[in-house]
Parts: sequence; C-alpha cells; structure tokens
Amino acid sequence: MRIRLMLSILGLICWFPYTGHSQTFDLGEINSARYKIYIPGDWNGGLVMYAHGYEEIGEEVEGYSREVDDFMEIFTSCGFAYAASAYKRQGLIIKDGIEDSEALRSYFELRYGKPDICIITGHSMGGIISLALIEKYPAEYDGALPLCGWLSPVYSLLKRGLDMLAAYDYLFGKNDGEIVIGSDYIDAESIQEKLSRKPDLAGFFAEHFSVRMDDIANVIELNQLVFKECTAWIGGLPAGNIQTIYAGFGNDDRVLNRKILRYAADPGAREYYIKYYTPTGIISDPVLALHTVYDKISPVNNYQYYEELTEIKRTADYYVQQYVVSEGHCEFTTGDVADAFDQLLKWIREGKRPGPIYR
Repeated sequence: MRIRLMLSILGLICWFPYTGHSQTFDLGEINSARYKIYIPGDWNGGLVMYAHGYEEIGEEVEGYSREVDDFMEIFTSCGFAYAASAYKRQGLIIKDGIEDSEALRSYFELRYGKPDICIITGHSMGGIISLALIEKYPAEYDGALPLCGWLSPVYSLLKRGLDMLAAYDYLFGKNDGEIVIGSDYIDAESIQEKLSRKPDLAGFFAEHFSVRMDDIANVIELNQLVFKECTAWIGGLPAGNIQTIYAGFGNDDRVLNRKILRYAADPGAREYYIKYYTPTGIISDPVLALHTVYDKISPVNNYQYYEELTEIKRTADYYVQQYVVSEGHCEFTTGDVADAFDQLLKWIREGKRPGPIYR
C-alpha cells in the first residue's frame, strides 16, 4: 500500500530538478503545493524538513528558488539536505501543513533514498506542524526542533484571540461585533488610538493577556486577521465565548460579563481545529523546543502546557524546552538555532539529553 501511495504522489508532481556541479536543487509541486529541496555536494545522508509559519491569505510566497539562505545553511553546512513545502493554501492551515510536509518527505525518500537521520523543524505555526508530524509519524522522524511554536491546542490559540477581540470591543470599541464578525478590518492605528484614551484600562488589558502595552494594538490586529480568515474559509466561527467569565479588568468585571457580546462556535469549525491540531504529548523521539522569554504572539505558558502534558503522558524524557533571553516572536540568531540543532543531534546520535537552558 505504501508503494502505491508513493507512486500516486509521484504522479501528481511537476518535477523540475536542477543539478549543479556540487549541489542539487529540486523545485516543483506536489498536490498543488510548491516545494524546495536542496542537497549539498557533501551530503551526509541526513534530511532536515522545514515547516513554515503562518502566511496571510494572498501574501506572496517567497523562498522557493535556487538559493541557500542563512537559515538553510545552519543545516546544509553540516551536510544535511533541506526540504520545505509552501503548502497548497495560506492561512492557519495546520492540516495542509501536516499533509503537504509528509507528502514531500515521502517524495524525498522515493527519489533520493531514505535519510539516515530525518529531523523536522519549523517556525511559529510550523512549530505546531513539526510537533504534529513527530507525534503522528514517529517511525519517519528521528527528532524535532520546534521554533517559537504554539505547542498547546490550536483551538486555545483561536479562543485566546476571540477573548482578546471581544474584550477589546467592549472595553474600548463600540461593542458591536464588527471586529469579530464584520466584513471590514480595523487597523492597528485605529485600535491604538482607542487604547490611548483609557491608559489605565489598557494596562489591565495588557496584563491579562500577557502582552506589553506597545504590542497590544498589533496583536489585536493580527488576531482579527487570523480569526476572520479562519471564519471565512471554514464557514463558521472556530471558537466561542458563551460560557467564558472574564476577570482582571478592574472594577468593571461584573458589568463586562453582563454586557460583553457572546459568540457561539460553529461545531464543524471548532472540531476541525481541535483535530488539526491538539498535541497528544505522546512522543518517542527527542523534541527540543526553542522559545524567547517574551513573545507577544506565542506566550511562554503554551510551552509550559506541553511540558506538563509530557509529564502526564510519561514522555517527559523525550522533551526539553530551552529559552533565549530575547524579546519578540521568533527572534533567534542563527547561532541560537545552530546551537540547539547541535544539541538535538547529540541527543539523537549519542543519547546526550540537553538541559533546560535559559540563555
């Protein structure tokens, strides 16, 4: 069955390989998803699969050309091949990311042979995709390096986004639902202008959502974009707040809970994101997760969620999280990632489990 599946995948490929004197580029499409494979001239037989992060629908997709960038070079300079899928769609499409990345890995194995070591990594949304892949396909991957990923249930990401939008709408907006279900987008400048009218309340809001004051407007704008995109293409609200009790906004909490607009999640949309993806915590290969100490989009508590989940599932021996003393989403240096990758390799090859570094 596996051979037939691979042949089926190959039959859907538009394959345009390019082979240089000491390196190989393979650019094409699998099931309408563009891909990039690069194999260095000194290939050691290993493969690093990369899952990219969230891209706004309609945003130009870049990076799928005959070029080796600084991030790729972290792995290819060590002799590893590199493969990345652009996915067939854009948006918060965890399912596509899982399927398209796995189709690419299968194609690589069919075309170039089974890698001696296969590692999956990814930024942001790609972090949860990399975690999903090593949970779902433990026989195919030897380790994972999620970078600044959301490692708690994707539904909780959307629920947090809805809570932020609904609370902002009541506390600072018109409480008319436009920011949640309206057809127009409210830009960050307009959001910031309304926040600045009530600085004390904005401080409560920032503390409640673990976001710094300077970042609130941009985070609200991003949550609005993601939530409305998801609602549009999936056909319903992916999260709701019917039973949510809001607290931490000063003396207005009781009134807020009576008057804040309530939204019911569409059952199908909610279940889609629960399925794609809720981490299981069931891993049997090394997973080294890297995160910054402050991330306005992916707070550190979602990493703590996954750490606790592995304790519950008795898989904590396979999970380590490390923190970089940096502020921002995915604000790592190439040195940070290279060092984490080196530690992951030693863990896979030599059994040297790294420590929980705070650097």
